[in-house]
Amino acid sequence: MNGNMHDRCTDKDYRELFASSATQLHWLCYTLTADQELSEKVLNAALEQSLKGAGQVFREWMVSWARRLIIRVCIATVRPTSLGAPQCQCGQHESEADLAVFGSPELLLSLPAGVLQENLLRLDPLSRFVFVLRALEGCSRHETALLLNIDDRACEWTYMQAGRFMSIQLISSMGETPDARAMNVYQVAV
Repeated sequence: MNGNMHDRCTDKDYRELFASSATQLHWLCYTLTADQELSEKVLNAALEQSLKGAGQVFREWMVSWARRLIIRVCIATVRPTSLGAPQCQCGQHESEADLAVFGSPELLLSLPAGVLQENLLRLDPLSRFVFVLRALEGCSRHETALLLNIDDRACEWTYMQAGRFMSIQLISSMGETPDARAMNVYQVAV
């Protein structure tokens, strides 16, 4: 039993984690809140909550638990679903060419962190949270829907729309029209 106690986190562990991972944790927090001052408050609140439960978490889970805690505090603070659920959940409005613009997040995730964050900050809060949770944090559709208290289908639709919007923004910034890019991607896929 004493061996297990040594595997548990301490206050010092969490303080060191937040100090050594400050850049990554701040990036996550600012990306979700879209507000510099608010992100600092959220980080402080997450650290305080981490310290309260430090002895209950195994060291190897510490980073993931801290990130999850930050996400939960961001959700409670920003309340991304307060503007309502996404408008459409039927999936009938996207053509194959539209969906080809965003087939998967790999291209977006390969962007430099600053460029990715800039594109994420252009999204509405719910879309930003859904995309970050799904594409960056690796949450499943169901897990993301549960965290945000939205329907699974609404979660998937929001994820696809967020990815499509960011892909179109990226393509537009490269000087290619979204329609031309969608047709090129669609033709390659067929």
